[in-house]
Amino acid sequence: MHWTAPLPITLANVPNVVTIHDLIPLTHPELTGIAPDRHERLLRVLLKTVDAVATVSETVRTQLIEQFSIEPQKLHNLYQPVSFDAALLEAVMQAEPLVPDGGFICIGRVESRKNIDRLLEAHAMSSSVRTLTLIGPDGDDRPDCRSRGATSHVVRIPWCDKIRLLRTLKGARALLFPSLAEGFGLPIIEAMSLGTPVLTSRGGATGEVAGDAAYLVDPLSVRDIADGIAALDSELEDGYLQQLSARGRARAARFSQEHFTRRLSSFYATVDPGFASMPDTRLRIS
Repeated sequence: MHWTAPLPITLANVPNVVTIHDLIPLTHPELTGIAPDRHERLLRVLLKTVDAVATVSETVRTQLIEQFSIEPQKLHNLYQPVSFDAALLEAVMQAEPLVPDGGFICIGRVESRKNIDRLLEAHAMSSSVRTLTLIGPDGDDRPDCRSRGATSHVVRIPWCDKIRLLRTLKGARALLFPSLAEGFGLPIIEAMSLGTPVLTSRGGATGEVAGDAAYLVDPLSVRDIADGIAALDSELEDGYLQQLSARGRARAARFSQEHFTRRLSSFYATVDPGFASMPDTRLRIS
């Protein structure tokens, strides 16, 4: 039984595994409404009762080892898959973007964890006249999404369908994702898969996932984020953006559905050695 999120239950008479996506309630309790004490108690019980644990990044795997002194061999990093098939890409290309191409985009819950305040201040400080579009539902703390400067134009879109979201992302100048805490950072690989350059946070899961295929910034420095936006904004840097786009596509290939399926099959075989010899053990991941 593979539980894809921590729950206080197990299934009897079979191996139980659980995916832990992040430890943000413990590492950054100020950035989430989840009670850290309760979450820690739940994880301690699960880590003792399940047969194995999957994580979505080496960052989270390392945090679990450090936080709970768990045996490393019980933890398996699977990452997350991002794959766009030909039919989906065709639909994306035929869709209407939510805003004109060439602007900046930030995707995800609009909340303090995503560093919205510093991002908006940095966008204004960069003097870019490219629109910054924030796409995603309100988080618990609902930061002020108004522009912070005379030349800064900000658009707020609470929701859209996936096809139009991907079309808008594909047409963007760059994805701006200077998040303060992530377990993985799915928009990073989605943008890279589409050839869109990425600016994201140095260190942690975002830096791990992005590798050398993104413009990395200090998420606590408005000046550093602003310098990154200015660099990606400049027409003189078009060659650099093309390099980021090429590196990003190559990086995204490591997170394909095919790679994930192989990692998942190997994980299951580790938990249950008889898994590989079972009939019809091919996995379909959707």
